[in-house]
Amino acid sequence: MRIRARAVIEAGGILRNVSSGPPLTIRRVRHDDAGVCRLCLVGTAAGPMSGDEVSLELILTDGARAELVAAGASLAQGRPDGRVATLSTEVGLGAHAELLAAPAPVIVSAGSAVIINVRLQMAATATVEWRELLVLGRSAELPGSVELDWQVERAGNPVLRQRIDLSQPGLVSWPGMLSGQRVLAASFVAGPGVAGRTVVLDPMAVSQQVDERAVLMTVLASSAADAEFRLDQLRKLVLQ
Repeated sequence: MRIRARAVIEAGGILRNVSSGPPLTIRRVRHDDAGVCRLCLVGTAAGPMSGDEVSLELILTDGARAELVAAGASLAQGRPDGRVATLSTEVGLGAHAELLAAPAPVIVSAGSAVIINVRLQMAATATVEWRELLVLGRSAELPGSVELDWQVERAGNPVLRQRIDLSQPGLVSWPGMLSGQRVLAASFVAGPGVAGRTVVLDPMAVSQQVDERAVLMTVLASSAADAEFRLDQLRKLVLQ
């Protein structure tokens, strides 16, 4: 099944255009600042299932400010055919646009296979904070296969190219990858006001300077709650 969702946001908190449908439905929700358009991703059907192609396009025009949140998590599920599901997000940020995004955590259940693609195209003066949370398997369950691919460009120039390949079970326990942890949380932050620097909170929580205006924070943990808590701790140190 192919599913496509799209939203266009303009300055002043204006949601100019939105289209979506199950299993990924976009709803506008209230924000205390009328100049910020807050969108919530709602899972209105199971998935992604084997072979599903789910895509989200988010466009912020010049001066637009937006927040992207999610209700619940996405549960990647497999079928005997073993086909790979894809979750693709493409974001365009105009001049002085600002986006804070925390899409739904992805739980990679046993027997599933999913590829997560994140594409961010930023104007030179845009600001973004994008989070991803991967949970390898449900409680007491072996994980499926997952790949996370980031591609970020600023003013047409590459800023970040990173691919995390967890399609082989042995990589989960390899000290150089996840070291036995089942949750990976990552946050990419970039913008004119960001002072990129490398910070090591501990061996499982690290911020890496991408360039002078961008950082990539990564946390490994045994639970989603712990991963998010420690990512917030790391963020405070990095962006103080």
